[in-house]
Amino acid sequence: MANNQVSLKIGIVNPADWLDHDENTPLPLQQHPTYGRALETFGATAKQVTFSAGATVVGHALLIERRFFGLISFTTIFRGPVWRDPATPDEVKSAAYTALKKLSSPWRWNFICVMPEQPHSDSMQPFMQKAGYRRVMSGFSTCWLDLRPEPKEIRAALKGKWRNQLVKAESSGLDISFGGRKAHQYTWLLEKEAEQRSKRRYQATPLGLVPAFVRAATPKSASGVMAVTALKDKRKIAGALFLIHGNSATYHIGWAGDDARKLNAQNQILWEGIGALKRQGVRFLDLGGLNTADLAGIARFKLGMGGTPLTLAGAFV
Repeated sequence: MANNQVSLKIGIVNPADWLDHDENTPLPLQQHPTYGRALETFGATAKQVTFSAGATVVGHALLIERRFFGLISFTTIFRGPVWRDPATPDEVKSAAYTALKKLSSPWRWNFICVMPEQPHSDSMQPFMQKAGYRRVMSGFSTCWLDLRPEPKEIRAALKGKWRNQLVKAESSGLDISFGGRKAHQYTWLLEKEAEQRSKRRYQATPLGLVPAFVRAATPKSASGVMAVTALKDKRKIAGALFLIHGNSATYHIGWAGDDARKLNAQNQILWEGIGALKRQGVRFLDLGGLNTADLAGIARFKLGMGGTPLTLAGAFV
């Protein structure tokens, strides 16, 4: 790409523009327009930035702006920008980051923080420094699962222990149901998640994000929720909630009661969920954050699915 001068165009979040995305590249939840519109429920302002090099659009970013005390503006770009072409040259990306930096002005209490969807590497920090940023926080870790292969290939990639647990669950006579279009099909999971958070004393994404995400979803945005429930003798013993965003989905919430843990029901729920997502055209599944320090068991469970772990480069201001 000869023209490395990048211009910005800022406007409202437009799903029609946003979803012109490379189908073979995962799209993070936090860079999907429905996520931005959902956060506006909580008082944030979502904006779309389009990056152009000459007449060619090279990428997008979802900007989430929050104002404090009516004076301080703090804008975040979480897991973005999203590049139209995975092979976008580094010099074009650097020009885009430099242009973004100009949106901030500490003298006017206007700050910007970028958390790129780029893996941690020795070269990333000097790359961002060249564009005018300094690293203030290490990146979190997640795990992407590629859903494009045939089911038998995905199953073969499961770790041995995880696959054995799946076989046990499949032989236990569980009934698996799917839903998500009606509130009662997923609100019970939100209630169970609230109980888990209170019992284990941890904080996470506000539970109100899910109904806000549902309200913000439109047919054009190719987004929505899918709930998977495991029943034993007509009792709900486990469940999982997926947020669907374009060609990707995120494993957002999971719950399993005592009976479900004995039967490894969550393994079957995830496996059946993968099949349902594939049938809807979803190509990538983000299994969510990996916290090997405080939630090592959950991290091992996610890694057992054979996905690709990713530690991001961090937060830059």
